[in-house]
Amino acid sequence: MAILLALAAATLAGSGDFLGGLGSRRGRVMAVVLFNHVAGVLAMLAMGPLFGGSLDSPTVWWGAVAGLSGAFAVVSLYRGFARSSMAVVSPIAAVGAGAWPVMWQIVRGDVPGAMVLTGIVVGLVAIWTISSGGHIHEAEDVRSGVFYGLLAGLGFGGLLIFLSLGSDTSGIWALLPARVAGSIAVLAVVLVSGRELVPHRKAIAPSVSAGILVTLGNGLFVLASTKGSLAVVSVLAAMFPAATVILARMVLHERLTYQRRLGLALALVAVGLVAGG
Repeated sequence: MAILLALAAATLAGSGDFLGGLGSRRGRVMAVVLFNHVAGVLAMLAMGPLFGGSLDSPTVWWGAVAGLSGAFAVVSLYRGFARSSMAVVSPIAAVGAGAWPVMWQIVRGDVPGAMVLTGIVVGLVAIWTISSGGHIHEAEDVRSGVFYGLLAGLGFGGLLIFLSLGSDTSGIWALLPARVAGSIAVLAVVLVSGRELVPHRKAIAPSVSAGILVTLGNGLFVLASTKGSLAVVSVLAAMFPAATVILARMVLHERLTYQRRLGLALALVAVGLVAGG
């Protein structure tokens, strides 16, 4: 059950990222991120009762910290995109999202079995292979890209770790303080930087839809983390770039490169190893 929930989380989060990317193409990126977070708050208020559970003090605290970590990740990601190539920043950030929870679990003394650990390693390679691509120009600052990619990966990894620390009886309610804290943090960045608060009209619908899908995906991750190993569900949930790439192929007819085909195949191998272990 944990594996299925984690894969569903990756599918929903990757689909949300695809829609968020569509909205961002129309400009006002931080406004798109802000609408994404606010839509997530509203989605939580609507969906939370359907999943049951209740908020307690530890869940509120860890949820809020998770939201700040996620906002830090998003800001780092886009700052990296502004200073370097997506081909540098994206794979580092995506691998970080899966790797940090694995290291967290191992440091705490919970080491997965050999087959599962092999599946995790293959999964991290798959995430890198799917996420990387594109051309890196000589003029681009690769060091900045690596730096911001590491920061974004740390933020996304922290988001998954902190969400998993909430009470097992809270359901997906940890996402409410996470989205509220993230919204406040993104709003502060937008106001301080003097950017637009509202996306372009044609970007509003994909921005809101992205927020709903990503929130639901994060909610399924929270449920998965209560039913299985954090290392396993984190790596599987971090495969969200696969859904983004597949949708880009289906909707935008973007070319599915050999490298990304290989990454998708490795992802299937990783899932099989984890499930078999």
